[in-house]
Order: sequence, then structure tokens, then C-alpha cells
Amino acid sequence: MKTVGEILQKARTEKNLEYEDVEKKTRIRKKFLEAIEENDWDKLPSPTYIKGFIRNYSSFLGLKSEEMVAIFRRQYTQNEQAKVIPADLAEPIDEPILKITPQRIVLLSTIIFIVVFIGYLISAYRSFTGAPSLTVTTPREGEVFNKNSVVITGSADRESQVYINNQRINIDDEGGFRQEVILDPGVNTLTIEAQSKIGKKATVKRTIDVQTDE
Repeated sequence: MKTVGEILQKARTEKNLEYEDVEKKTRIRKKFLEAIEENDWDKLPSPTYIKGFIRNYSSFLGLKSEEMVAIFRRQYTQNEQAKVIPADLAEPIDEPILKITPQRIVLLSTIIFIVVFIGYLISAYRSFTGAPSLTVTTPREGEVFNKNSVVITGSADRESQVYINNQRINIDDEGGFRQEVILDPGVNTLTIEAQSKIGKKATVKRTIDVQTDE
């Protein structure tokens, strides 16, 4: 009489199936499939699991699962004490490509730190060698006033020097500035300039109109 392993092997080969094909469909590891077909029960977990494997494998191949289990029972003398399930039985077949380990965490943290540090150096270099930032909030371009003075407000880099019509003005700790300027009747051009420590300049011009009653 043929063994359960021989019957299963014959059915599998007749269907032109490889172990990998069966493994994907049944979720039974290839090494267990090989052990079943070789009737090598010592390589398998407890008889309870072997019966489950045989039922699953038989059904997949189109065999009568209970008949196959009965053949197995006749072959195998079951021990009273169940064997310990191998540790790798609990492992998934589709293992993650990248396992998270302490070494990888340290390596990833180091890489992130280096990238951030390099980014900081590039930003600092551009800030040091480039023109300073300069924003003029008031007055707006083309604005009309009916008085002979205007308050110029805005902000620039904290380390820069700010000039209005070539006259240096004070800025606060955050780089903000507010300065009143006397105007002439008619069209006035205001030149606001921020200069960095290495002489790089940023310039904003505002043309405004002063219309006063004579």
C-alpha cells in the first residue's frame, strides 16, 4: 500500500506543481511539504499539526482529505506527549525585506543627523554669502499722502544694516524697523536698502506722491 507521502507526491507531480506553487496556495512551508512527501515525520511538529497539513495539502490537490489522514494514522504511531512546534513554524513566509534592528536604527539616526547638518550648513552658507532679506510693509508703491511725512516699516535680517535714502536707521532684535521720513511736495522716491556684513545688498524702492494744500 502506498504511503501518504507517495500519494501526495504523485498527485502533485501529475499536476506539474512545484513546492513553491503549493507553498503559496496552502501557506505550508516548502520544508514541511518535502518532509510529508518523504514521510519524515521527525521534521514536522506534533501529529495534530501534521494532520492539519495533510488535510490542507490533500484538499488542494483534489484528494479526499479524511482518507489521507486515515492512511497517515496507520503509518504513524502517535506519541502521548505532543512535540514542541518549531520556532520557525510561527514565522511568516513573506518575511519583511528590511528588519528593524538596533543597529539599523542607529545607522538611520546617524544618516538623518548628517543630512540635517549638511542642510543647515548649506542654508547658513547661502544666508552668509547671499543678499539679506528685506521686506517693506509701508508705504505701498504709488501711495498718495496729504502730509509731508511718512512712516516706513518693514523687516530685514537681524545681522544686516538698513538704510533709507542712504541714511542708516536702527532695527530691533528681530530685524524689524520703523522710521519716519520727511517728504517734499510732489513725487518722492524712497530707497530702502539692507546690507549684509560682507557687503551684499537688497534694495526696495517706493515711489509715493505728496499732495498738500498750499
